Amino acid sequence: MSKSELIFLDGRLLVLFCTVAEELHFGRAAARLFMTQPPLTQQIKRLESIVGVPLFARTTRSVKLTPAGAVMYERARRLAADTQLMLRQTRQAARGEIGTLAVGITPSAASSPLVSALSHYRDAHPEVRIELREMNSIDMEPALRARQVDVAVMRPHPVPADIETRIVFEEPLCVAVRRDHALAGRRQVSLKDLAAHTLVGYQQDVSPYFHAMVHRLFRHARLKPDIGQESVIPTLLTLVEAGVGPAIVPQSLSRLRGDSLHFLPLRGAAAPRAQIMVAALQELPNAAVEGFVAALSQFRAPR
Repeated sequence: MSKSELIFLDGRLLVLFCTVAEELHFGRAAARLFMTQPPLTQQIKRLESIVGVPLFARTTRSVKLTPAGAVMYERARRLAADTQLMLRQTRQAARGEIGTLAVGITPSAASSPLVSALSHYRDAHPEVRIELREMNSIDMEPALRARQVDVAVMRPHPVPADIETRIVFEEPLCVAVRRDHALAGRRQVSLKDLAAHTLVGYQQDVSPYFHAMVHRLFRHARLKPDIGQESVIPTLLTLVEAGVGPAIVPQSLSRLRGDSLHFLPLRGAAAPRAQIMVAALQELPNAAVEGFVAALSQFRAPR
């Protein structure tokens, strides 16, 4: 059997054979195949010549599969099904509807309502397996370049031009205090109120976004914060609960530790909103990234 015969056998010739095997009638099979009967009969004879055994037992009244033909039909059906599955999954992969998507997510984003968008995306794309990898925003760029993650859900952080970013969520800031703290009874807290107390701040090398935001707030108010200790989310809440002092945090953290902490609105129209962005290399080896970013961009947090 030549190489060209093998290639032909795996394609059109098997389709012709399976159609005749299903109809057991050359006329009906030819009609299904949109061809006339004589060429179909010739192709089946050619197939039998290639295989080397009769595949059909023909009489003037009937057409039946031989035992060899029955074996070949069973195998050919599986081959056809596998081929269809291969084509379907190949096209799904090209559209980003199948495969694995590694998502880097910062701890504060993991506590935000944006997580609902992840759930909705998963429901809409059941054949895409999402792998969530928690890491700090400053670690996202190296992870993207090393292909450890396909897309990053992070707080704003400067990145080179070949990484595309998009803001997908904004939220107000609030103040986390212990329930027995002097500020806990207030309906809202101002920066002047906070300046009179020792605070928990953010580590500049690990949380530069929130570190810069807090210090910019006080600088614009011409106040100097008394930072007793610096930390990162979510450990920062542990320090608040331990009595180190209040902390300015994104509002989404109020979903945590409601039994031991109060989360009070930060008074002042000039207070900025904490943002979350998605980031991915402009060169996208994973087709699922585009759909994932679109899903998060369309997310609207419940009011």
